[in-house]
Amino acid sequence: MPGNRARNKLLREQQLLQLAQNILQQDGFAGLTMDRLTAASEVSKGTIYNHFCSKEDLITALSVDSLQRQLLLFHQVLALPGHSRERALALHYAYYRFSTAEPTLFLCLLSATTAAVVEKTSATRLAQRQALEQQLLSCCEQVINQAIADKALQLQAGRGIDQLTYLQWALAFGANALYGPSQQMGFFQGLEQQQLMLAGINLLLDGLDWTPLSGQFDYQQSWRRIAAALPQTQAAQ
Repeated sequence: MPGNRARNKLLREQQLLQLAQNILQQDGFAGLTMDRLTAASEVSKGTIYNHFCSKEDLITALSVDSLQRQLLLFHQVLALPGHSRERALALHYAYYRFSTAEPTLFLCLLSATTAAVVEKTSATRLAQRQALEQQLLSCCEQVINQAIADKALQLQAGRGIDQLTYLQWALAFGANALYGPSQQMGFFQGLEQQQLMLAGINLLLDGLDWTPLSGQFDYQQSWRRIAAALPQTQAAQ
């Protein structure tokens, strides 16, 4: 039946993506090849090329999987009660949670944006990735719009929602992506990742006069409440 074939193809693709992720964890991006994936799987190289037109298309597919998982976390935390700034904090926590639980998929997000990967990725896969990125950004824009409507945030001249969304995205990605490598190189050994994240978020949002300010509200408690509301993973505990 056509429906069964589609389901089987989707299941096989998920299995191949998991195998590719395992290879990345073991040997990095240089070790991920279509031959290596074929050897690790139970299907032919031709079957793998029916799913991914190139290694670069495979990397983009991994980034799509990454974005889908992030979006699920975003929707979960946005369903939690709280004022607009707590909801912004919840999105940052979800991003932190994903980066620590799935570090390989998290780094695929950056690799998939390089020109060498983009130019060899199928147009369908690129469109899928762009649509998911837009959904994630829309979650952030939704919270900012709520803050403006509640008068917890006023946009100053020259500042727009796009700018505020970008700044939060840049802070979240940079803080999470740099923490592991900096620890491996022996830098900032006395700093704890979650405290760094919360401090950075509060500095940014206080600077925007997004109320309640950190001196007026216990965001440590909010962070703990958000963490407790989501199922724990070993990496995020």
